[in-house]
Amino acid sequence: MKKSSVHSPLRLPDHPSQQFELEMEEVDLPAKIAASAPEPTGLSSKQLSIQDALLKEGLMAVKLSATCRSLADLHLLLIDNLGQNSLETRRRYVQSITKWFFPDGIDGLLPKVWRAYADEAIIIDLLRWSYLAQEPVMGACVADALFPLANGIAVPPAYFDKFLANYLNKPPPEKTRERLKINLKRLGFLERARGKPDRLLPVIPQKTSFLILLHHIFAPRSMRAVELRTLFTNLFWKYLGYKSEDEVRTGTRSRSRRT
Repeated sequence: MKKSSVHSPLRLPDHPSQQFELEMEEVDLPAKIAASAPEPTGLSSKQLSIQDALLKEGLMAVKLSATCRSLADLHLLLIDNLGQNSLETRRRYVQSITKWFFPDGIDGLLPKVWRAYADEAIIIDLLRWSYLAQEPVMGACVADALFPLANGIAVPPAYFDKFLANYLNKPPPEKTRERLKINLKRLGFLERARGKPDRLLPVIPQKTSFLILLHHIFAPRSMRAVELRTLFTNLFWKYLGYKSEDEVRTGTRSRSRRT
């Protein structure tokens, strides 16, 4: 695994109501990453269906993108390399992978991060974030339903059914109910075993992933200082797996002390 060369861009003051500095010139991030497009936005309308979370396929796509000059080139490679027997399924997967993980093109955030770091752990964090940012039902489940729960807790099926019914304003289809839980397992949030209750797992992101997204989201807005309350209104830290605002504060404070 290639060691990250990111230095802390944060200057977190002792008083929580103050700002912390987002000092771009002190961060050893490749320039093209720091200047990349803003975060992808989720759909505004609520949808009944949930797409499979294709993180394994997304990781393969990001790696393959390093040899491609266009999305068209990547699409051809994916059609040849995806393991599904059905050509139609592979084509559908290619569409989903492009939508979730390459919304900013072949030279977007995830390909640039892979070329710069070649670190699967960082890419998996970013794949999880990008999928949740693009799939509103799954994003809301993680940010609103799972976030208040303590890691390790057994989650009864009725809890997810109630979330879906409230979110969709109607009883959820059986396929949607089951796919929600399958995807939470693929994303790393849920442990599922036959004959046992589903259990919430801790998702521990790489600190470098947090810093990359911090720059990706706020630097294009020419923000040199970011208020903590502004940071926390963006859901990216919940999608990464942080469980509290204090956990984010502790992480940024520890990096500042090491600088």
